[in-house]
Amino acid sequence: MDYKDIIYTKADGIATVMINRPKSYNAFTANTCEEIIHAFKDADYDREIGVVVLTGAGDKAFCTGGDQGTQDGGYGGRGTVGLPVEEMQSVIRDIAKPVIARVNGYAIGGGNVLVTLCDLAIASETAQLG
Repeated sequence: MDYKDIIYTKADGIATVMINRPKSYNAFTANTCEEIIHAFKDADYDREIGVVVLTGAGDKAFCTGGDQGTQDGGYGGRGTVGLPVEEMQSVIRDIAKPVIARVNGYAIGGGNVLVTLCDLAIASETAQLG
């Protein structure tokens, strides 16, 4: 899968899923959710991966939830409100490997929920959760 909204890397037993939408404070769209789901499933099935790190690009935000600024009244995609949020949350919670949230900047709303779903959170001095 070609990723547009996340950067997914694997090295030395660590899979890193980075939400790469810093201009929107790493708010997620339907596409972002789909990409996160795909990356987490890939990491879960990869025997070389021992841990997954979830983070956001830039230093201003980890994630600020659903992107309400660019959706023209709808999110697109699928799910109750067009976003597969419940599936994204389930794949993070249910993966058979530990998930570490590397929190930089704002983790607000749905972004704070993503932190809560992880097994461990490591917050920078600039982290703000709410």
